[in-house]
Amino acid sequence: MVLGVLLGGSDLADRWRTVQSERARIAEIAASLDRFQWLVLEDLAEARRAFLYRDRRQGNEEVRAFIAARERATKVGIPDELAVYRLADQIIRERDQQAHAR
Repeated sequence: MVLGVLLGGSDLADRWRTVQSERARIAEIAASLDRFQWLVLEDLAEARRAFLYRDRRQGNEEVRAFIAARERATKVGIPDELAVYRLADQIIRERDQQAHAR
């Protein structure tokens, strides 16, 4: 029983470290982007949102748009990694909150 509690605590600590590491990476990426890269990242965020919430019964337009946006982001030096997508999601959430506040 004690071992189970210790292992459970270890998993929780690992998850906490992972979240902290991801937040630090997001902050690092955000700090390194120039204005043009921010615009490209915002396009990627919009394409990601459309891709994630697409109607799967219809065509693949959102899929193609997301892939194209991801390729543009990579070409301008934005890394293709999970932290970038988390940052894009954060941009969309903030934009949605601003839209609802108006």
